[in-house]
Amino acid sequence: MFGLLPNIGTAGSRSALLHTDSPVGTARRFTGAELLRLRLGIVTGIVGSVLIGVGGVGAGALPVVGNSLWSLPVSGFLSRMLHTTTVAVFVGISLLIVGWLLLWRYCVPAKDASSPLLPMASLVRIGVLWVLPLLVTAPMFTQDIYSYLAQGSIAAQGLDPYSAGPVDLLGVDNDLARSVPFEWSHSPAPYGPVAVGMAAIISKLTGDVIAAGVIIHRLMSVAGVFVAAWALVRLARRCGVQPQAALWLGILNPLVYLHLVAGVHNEAIMMGLLLAGVECGLRAVDPGRASVSGRWLWGSAGVILISAAGMVKVTAFLALGFVGVALARYLGGRFRDLVVAALVYAVGTAVVVVVVSLGSGLGFGWILVQGGATEVISWMSVTTDIGLLTANSGSWLGLGDHTDAALSTARLIGLLIGGFWVVRMLWASFRGRVHPVGGLGVATFFLVVFFPVVHPWYVLWAVMPLAAWANRSTFRVAVVAYSVILSYFILPRGLNLPPSTVSVMYLMSALFSVVFIIIGWLLYQRRKATS
Repeated sequence: MFGLLPNIGTAGSRSALLHTDSPVGTARRFTGAELLRLRLGIVTGIVGSVLIGVGGVGAGALPVVGNSLWSLPVSGFLSRMLHTTTVAVFVGISLLIVGWLLLWRYCVPAKDASSPLLPMASLVRIGVLWVLPLLVTAPMFTQDIYSYLAQGSIAAQGLDPYSAGPVDLLGVDNDLARSVPFEWSHSPAPYGPVAVGMAAIISKLTGDVIAAGVIIHRLMSVAGVFVAAWALVRLARRCGVQPQAALWLGILNPLVYLHLVAGVHNEAIMMGLLLAGVECGLRAVDPGRASVSGRWLWGSAGVILISAAGMVKVTAFLALGFVGVALARYLGGRFRDLVVAALVYAVGTAVVVVVVSLGSGLGFGWILVQGGATEVISWMSVTTDIGLLTANSGSWLGLGDHTDAALSTARLIGLLIGGFWVVRMLWASFRGRVHPVGGLGVATFFLVVFFPVVHPWYVLWAVMPLAAWANRSTFRVAVVAYSVILSYFILPRGLNLPPSTVSVMYLMSALFSVVFIIIGWLLYQRRKATS
C-alpha cells in the first residue's frame, strides 16, 4: 500500500527525489511527518471505500427480482440489516471525505510553497485504490441503472425505447421492467443513442443478467472517469492551473465516487467524452501546431467526441459553442469568423448525429422526448422551489391552486436566466476575456442552478471544467463544502424511508464516524510522536 509513493522520500533519505511542480520555483523533499499524513489520508480513504462497498451489498438499490449476484447467503443477511449496512455506508462516506481532505495540502499548491505536491502517478494510484472496492457492490444512491438496463434490452430486441416506457414495451412481468422506478416505468428513454446504444450492446453481452449488466455499466463509468481525468490534466495545464489541484477537486471528489461510480450514472461517460472533446478541439487551434491535416484531425475528433457526449445527455452539446469560439478566435476573431466557426461545427455535429442515430438503428426519436425529467419535483432546483412557494402562497391567500402555471413560469424564467449566462460566457470567451474552459464551466453552472431538475451530482457538470480553470481558494472551499454536505443527502437505497428510521440512521452514522475519526487521530498522533 505504501508503495503508492515510490518516488517520494523523506528529507533524510538518500534516494529521495526533489519535487519539481512547485508554482513558485522552490522544491523540497517530503518530511517524515508529511509522509505519515499522506499515508493516513490514503488508508482512511481506502477504509472508507471498503465500508461503502460492503455496506452497499445490503443497503444499496437492489433489484426487485433477478438479484443474481447479491443473492448469496451473506448478501441476504446484510440486506436484512438495513440499519447497520446503511450506517456502514455513511461511516465509509465520512472516512472517504476525511481521506480526501487530508490530501488537500499535497495537491493544491500553497502561496508560500510550504508543502510539496504529490506526483501525478501517485495521485492516479490513490484514485484507483479508492475506486476498486466499489466495482462489485450493488448500485447505490439511485435506481437509474435499472432504467438503463431496461432501455438497453428494449433496443437490443429491436423495439423503440423512445416510443414508450419499459413496462409498456417489456411487460409487467419482465425482471428488468419491474426494477425500474415507478415514476419512469411508463416514460420513454430520455437519453441519446450513444447511451442507449451502449446499453443495448451490454444487454446482448450479458443476456439481461442484472448483476453482469450492472458491473459492465460500472466499468464503463470508471472508464469515463479516467478519460475525464486524462483530459482534465491537460486542460488544467492550458489554463495555468496545477494539474494535481484539478485532479483532486474534479476527479477524487467524493461525489464522483458515490454517484458516478457507485451510482453508475451515465454522466461519467458524458463527462469523459465532453472533456476529451474539448481538449481535442483546443488542440486543433493551438498556435504552435503547424500541420493543417493535424488541425483537421484534432478538430474532427473534438466534434465527434462532444457530439457523442451530447447523445448521452443533450446538455453536453453546450461545449460545442465554446470550442467553436476558440476556432473563431484562431481564424481572426472577427464576427464573420464566428459565423464561419458556427457553420463548421453545426455541419459537423449534424453529420455525427445523423450517422450515429441511423447507424445505431435508434433513429431520431430521442430528440423529441427531451424534457421528460421536468415532471419530477426536485427540491434542489431553485426555480422549482420558487414555483412551489408561489403556488402555495396563492393557495394560502385563497387564490386557488395554480401549481402548474407557477411551476411553468418559474422554470421558464430560470431557463432564460441560464440561457443569458450561456450567451454572456460565449461572448466573453469570443472576446478573449475568459478562457473557453472557464466559460464552459461558468455557463454550465448557471444552467444547472436554474435547471428545472437538479440532483447532487449535476453540479459535477460544472465543477469538472471549472476545476481546470478556477484557481481561487474561495472556489475550492465552496466546492469542498458543497461536496461534503451533499455526500450525505441521499440514502444508499435511493428511496425515501420513514423520518424516524432516517433520523436513527443519521444519528448512529454520526456517532460512529466521530468515534472512528477520533481513534484514527489518536493513533496518528501516537505514531507521529514515535517516528
